[in-house]
Amino acid sequence: MTSVSLLSRLREAPLTAKLAALGAVVTAIVMWAAFWGLSVETRNNTEQVFTQQLERNLRTLRLLQDRRARQLLFTASLVSQAPAFQYSLKSFQVEANRGTTPDPKYVLEIDDHAKRLVQNARADLLVITDDSGRVFSTAGDRVPSLKRGAGLAGLAAVSKVLDPRAPADVGDLGVLETSAGYFQVAVYPLVQDGFTLGALVLGERLDSVFVNEAADAADATVVLTAGSRIVSASDRAFATAVVSARLGANVVDSRAATSELNGEEFVVAPMVLGETQGREPVRLWMLQPLSRRVAALMGSLRRDFLLYGSLAVLIAALGATLTTRTVLAPFTRFVAYMRSGAAADQRLGRFDAEGEAVEVRTLNESFNQLMDSIAVKRHALEERTAELASANVVLTDEINERVRVEQALHESEAQLRQSQKLEAIGTLAGGIAHDFNNLITVISGYTELVLMRAEKGSAAAEDLRQVIEASDRAANLTHQLLAFSRKQVLQPTVLDLGDVANGIGPMLRRIIGEHIVLQIHTAPSLARVRADRGQLEQVLLNLAVNARDAMPDGGVLTIGTSNIRIAALDRRALPRSVSLVVRDTGVGMSDEVKDRIFEPFFTTKDVGKGTGLGLSMVYGIVQQSGGKIVVDSVVGKGTAFTITLPVAEQMAASDATGLEEAELPNGNETILIVEDAEDVRILARRTLEERGYAVRVARNAAEALEIAGASGVDVLLTDIVMPETSGPQLVAEYLSTRPAPLVIYMSGYADDALAHYELDPETVFLRKPFTPAVLARTVRAAIDAWRPGKVESAAD
Repeated sequence: MTSVSLLSRLREAPLTAKLAALGAVVTAIVMWAAFWGLSVETRNNTEQVFTQQLERNLRTLRLLQDRRARQLLFTASLVSQAPAFQYSLKSFQVEANRGTTPDPKYVLEIDDHAKRLVQNARADLLVITDDSGRVFSTAGDRVPSLKRGAGLAGLAAVSKVLDPRAPADVGDLGVLETSAGYFQVAVYPLVQDGFTLGALVLGERLDSVFVNEAADAADATVVLTAGSRIVSASDRAFATAVVSARLGANVVDSRAATSELNGEEFVVAPMVLGETQGREPVRLWMLQPLSRRVAALMGSLRRDFLLYGSLAVLIAALGATLTTRTVLAPFTRFVAYMRSGAAADQRLGRFDAEGEAVEVRTLNESFNQLMDSIAVKRHALEERTAELASANVVLTDEINERVRVEQALHESEAQLRQSQKLEAIGTLAGGIAHDFNNLITVISGYTELVLMRAEKGSAAAEDLRQVIEASDRAANLTHQLLAFSRKQVLQPTVLDLGDVANGIGPMLRRIIGEHIVLQIHTAPSLARVRADRGQLEQVLLNLAVNARDAMPDGGVLTIGTSNIRIAALDRRALPRSVSLVVRDTGVGMSDEVKDRIFEPFFTTKDVGKGTGLGLSMVYGIVQQSGGKIVVDSVVGKGTAFTITLPVAEQMAASDATGLEEAELPNGNETILIVEDAEDVRILARRTLEERGYAVRVARNAAEALEIAGASGVDVLLTDIVMPETSGPQLVAEYLSTRPAPLVIYMSGYADDALAHYELDPETVFLRKPFTPAVLARTVRAAIDAWRPGKVESAAD
């Protein structure tokens, strides 16, 4: 498919380009042929140079071996003529010939002479044999284990010098194989009075040191073999296989030849160093990597050929281009005329083809006929296009209207599903809030009572504080669950959003980490809003945590507040509001994610890293506070949450007061507690009685009215939601027949469950869960505010 497409494009190319390409291809083929011929010549010359070099190195090594042999033999001849050595050797031989055991002193004397001899000769090994070739003395550095009496007659050089007919100054080189390795040896006969008494063997070790020295001297890879075994090699990586392959062929000593292995060629030259006592030839191989060296030489030549070849191809292409331009000039002018007409979308006059080639005149006539036909059809097409454009406008309007309707329907369905989800979960959360708050009231209440009696600073006191803190966290959990469902019992106060942002700033900096910059900008003269400060802090905390997760590599988190005014045309909106904007420079969100971020349990985080309730809780808090929240996000640029809260109608001080550890207030008034939950009722009674109050208790409205009829009460502390008769109904019946007492309501239900009771805003309300301290202070504060004057408390 690709080759067919390439041929098609080549056929459609201009003639100038085709001829230029042809010239360039021919020139490139010539350059490649020249380079190939040069490569073959370079390879042959390199092989010849390597062959000559290796053979020259082998001849030099052979001369060095002969010179070393003569030197060893000369040294051996001088040492063997020492009178003391001759005497010891003769005495040893005489006693041995008699069949008696030679005197040990002669053996020790010969060993001493052998040690001095090997030191003077600077050899690695010295062996002295008797006339039958058996070893009776060895010496040298790292002498191999040659047992006395071991036979060396199998070594050709030893057997030759023990021959009585051998000249006294002639010796051959051989290789002695021992348990410690191989030694190249020179053998000299020990002759006295015309009799050969034994042989003197001097040798040098054939090991990796010897091989590496030979490799450095010859600038080649050197391998030492014994028979078919490789003893040592300067580069065993490739030499092993090459030499193994050569061992199976007819090897000619000192003649270099070329061997190929795995596609790579080597020049190999062997040299026999001698034979072992087992008649195995020991060879020294020299190798040169022919393929590698040729590749290295051709590398630089390839660059030169590429440079000059490219220049030649370019020159050939330019020459062909210049030549064809002259030939194709008329066609070029006609093509330029047609292009100018195509650019102007009409024919520009007539092309003057007089005096041109017949091919150009024919082409011009055909072009004029074609253009006349196109002009007629173009006019008809323009008329038809105008009709279709008019119909297309009407169709486009209908499509846009349908898209808008479908989008509005989709948004309505999404809002309905969101509302249904929140309503279902909110109903569940509000239903369990009352019972859960009663349980927390009992747990924290009794724990605080025990803590009051515990010794300060004791371990028990610390344990009790842990229980109280756990109860507080449980209460906060209920608080957050109700905020999520928008049924939370809020504690709204008139506050400044700028103060809230600056107050929680230090905590946010610790949470988001040092890799994120936190910037807080608050507008001056910011209008106040009425909201729960703790819940607003929870909103900022949740948005900051989401921003941190959206900026894993760092970024900027900006929190800003400002006054805004709603357009007067929007009658449903508040006339004046305050905005809180939380903006990050994170990864942003897609439209699909942005449409679902406020859904409960929806999260884009990994499993175990998010519950999907954070933004749902934020949405619930903002809605319950009478505000709105919108999100704007762009993928890769960041996200901005804008919260709008209405301005407070009147200024008021904060209701929140810190409960310091101080003595709880006492009293002597009579209090009637009406509570259907027995554990809460007992806790409240015990707390107030310990503060000095006279306490009466009732489980329901009937018991409360009966108790109140027997004796009057000063304070009526009643639960709002009770079986049969509610707290407000009890108060109404009580006031119909008795003097009005101080009424304090308490409840753990959510706000929407209490809304239909229509409580007086001035009514004292005690929210569950509460602690004994909160109960005592609330009752005392309500009594002091109810009575016109300070009521003297009983002493503790």
